[in-house]
Amino acid sequence: MKSRPAASGIFLASGLLAAVLLTACAAPAPPPEPEPQPAPEPPAAAPATSAVMRVAEFEHLATPRVDLSNEADGESPLRRACPESQENCQVYWAYTGNWMRNTILPLRHRELLILRTAWLSRGDYIWGRHDEIGKEAGLSAEEIARVTQGPDAAGWSDFEATLLRVADELHTSRFVSDATWSALGAEYNADEQREAVQIVGSYTQLAMFQNTLGVPLPDGYMGLPD
Repeated sequence: MKSRPAASGIFLASGLLAAVLLTACAAPAPPPEPEPQPAPEPPAAAPATSAVMRVAEFEHLATPRVDLSNEADGESPLRRACPESQENCQVYWAYTGNWMRNTILPLRHRELLILRTAWLSRGDYIWGRHDEIGKEAGLSAEEIARVTQGPDAAGWSDFEATLLRVADELHTSRFVSDATWSALGAEYNADEQREAVQIVGSYTQLAMFQNTLGVPLPDGYMGLPD
């Protein structure tokens, strides 16, 4: 009779164990760990290009916006667009003309800078005049046409490509990069480097003036190529 409590304990423990096992069997199994997914590939980079955008296209004026008829005889339409009877025009023409009279750069180099600036600025008058002046400075017709293709076109010397790149960088960012400035300094001293920047700046402004006022090209000159 004394063994009954022990048996009762055994039966109680067995019942609890069975209940636990039944509960465990009834519980749903945990979901499997998700497999790691590969990281998405980054979007493809845009192809690099060395092309430089010209200024936005516009229709060149057929007639001047200022009266050119009442100025002194013998003056060119360009000079009549800003008559030297005005002091600011006197100073302006002295500044812009300085690069033609007193440049310290080789004439061929000056003309490459001017022609590239004219092309980028859609400066019809500048291109027409310096198509001729460039040939007088030693550029061939093929080289002048190649200016439109920029510094990466085949046929330029390394330094000529640098000059065209100076014009391009000043056009796009108003700044010459360290690499291009260093390349310019390979042949130019500080005064010549400074003048290269001034020439591009002067002819950019001149293109704005001529384009906006509608200064006509003299007879016999061709403007920008198509």
